[in-house]
Amino acid sequence: MIKPSMIKLTKPELDSIIPKEIIFAEVATAGAMGNVGGIMLYLIKGEQLICYETSVFHDRIIYLLTEKLLLKHTRKINYEDREEVRENLFNHFNAGMGNNVFINKNVTFKIKEGDLICDKDGIEYQIVCSTPAVFNCAAKAMKLLEDDD
Repeated sequence: MIKPSMIKLTKPELDSIIPKEIIFAEVATAGAMGNVGGIMLYLIKGEQLICYETSVFHDRIIYLLTEKLLLKHTRKINYEDREEVRENLFNHFNAGMGNNVFINKNVTFKIKEGDLICDKDGIEYQIVCSTPAVFNCAAKAMKLLEDDD
């Protein structure tokens, strides 16, 4: 199983991210539990799993731009300055206590031994959620998505 490489998100890296390549994202508000004020974006590049991280406390601008990127590609969330949804790429789920999960609609996940796993081309990639509550929310959301199919 491939574990993520954690990389600090910078403006050049954010600008290079193609939204449809984001497989999973976790966004936490400044008062959230777990990854307080943080965003984690998971992408698979080659056969490597990358988790880009930023925080409202570390770089407020990158945090806001990253959040906006996700919101532009999600229909379910409303906010005042919202631009039109460009492409509805993500299912959004409230993960409780200020946490939100964005799951790429075109990626298949499974739960295996208490881990959230993305299986791509026969390779398993481990998604690491910031708290058990976020993991439980993501697992429940994926179960609901399976039931809808």
